Amino acid sequence: MFSSEFDGKYSELLDRTWNKIKDYYIEQEKVNPDKAAFEAIRGVIKSLGDPYSDIYTPKQAKIFDEDMEGRFCGIGAEIGIRNNLPTIIAPLEKSPSEKNGLKPGDVILKINDEDTSNMSLEEAVFKIRGDCGKKVKLTIFREKWNSPKDFIIKREEIKIKAVNYKIIENNIGYVKINTFSRTTKYELENAMKFLSKNNIKKIIIDLRNNPGGFLGSAIEVSEMFVPKGSIILKELWGKEKREKQVVSKKEKIFSYPKNNVIILVNKGTASAAEIFAAALRHNLGYKLMGEKTFGKGTVQQIFNIDDYMLKLTVAYWLTPDGKKLEGNGLEPDYKIEIDYNNENNKDIILEEAIKILNK
Repeated sequence: MFSSEFDGKYSELLDRTWNKIKDYYIEQEKVNPDKAAFEAIRGVIKSLGDPYSDIYTPKQAKIFDEDMEGRFCGIGAEIGIRNNLPTIIAPLEKSPSEKNGLKPGDVILKINDEDTSNMSLEEAVFKIRGDCGKKVKLTIFREKWNSPKDFIIKREEIKIKAVNYKIIENNIGYVKINTFSRTTKYELENAMKFLSKNNIKKIIIDLRNNPGGFLGSAIEVSEMFVPKGSIILKELWGKEKREKQVVSKKEKIFSYPKNNVIILVNKGTASAAEIFAAALRHNLGYKLMGEKTFGKGTVQQIFNIDDYMLKLTVAYWLTPDGKKLEGNGLEPDYKIEIDYNNENNKDIILEEAIKILNK
């Protein structure tokens, strides 16, 4: 069943086990060689202990095509794996997940009463998504809860707008970056030009509940702010762990004194959003305010094998000063703890940022 790379007692054990199943298992109609081989391949990948590496059927691979289009039917929440369980990284703004009260850090114990402890990330996402208008039941556990609770959420078509912006307190520009997609650079450029025309000198960049997106988008957006030649991030590639520096290749477009910008983060700030935040803090001295970020700092490469898709972790992301993001996240300069069980609608992180900028 396997190549010579797997020669030895375990390869022999696998073959002998399969033969016993074919000879003695009582429900032979359930014995499916193709399914068995696929699950064996998935088992090889799971042996890596990496929640972001997996192999997908053509139907499951459709999830990635939908993500790239920025439109799909689901609950509107970015999900990651923490402690081997699917966990809400960030509910998207005005999405069914946000409207139904899901919070960053919520652990998904069951999906439609199916235990998630052995699910890969993409299996969980695939089961949560479905036809628009139909409901999915999530059994959720949240820190400080005594017991899990069920959330029944109706799926909707999710359309992701990359950037929202406005003027607050008459003199502060507020820019919310929701995701790093193909359109983020252009949407952010329009936002910053609008604020500049209105003579806004102080800016709040809100990366809370931004689950990341495309690395290329994060680099493009960073280049709008940091000087040419600045290190945006470092990477460790391949089994040799070769270090590579990603450096800004363009002249910056926007310039603000370090005390005139505050970046808001929380436990839903992940991946490309963490790269952008770290790049601006390291190169420009902008302060981060809020909660420690999620800590998603791995690079996955897609390999197409026949009609199947293999997603494999091939690199780590590091901050410009060489700190590993994966599992660590970014500690904010101004730390503010949020009680997600408190139904008070006050945005204390934003209020504190306004106070500091107004001093």
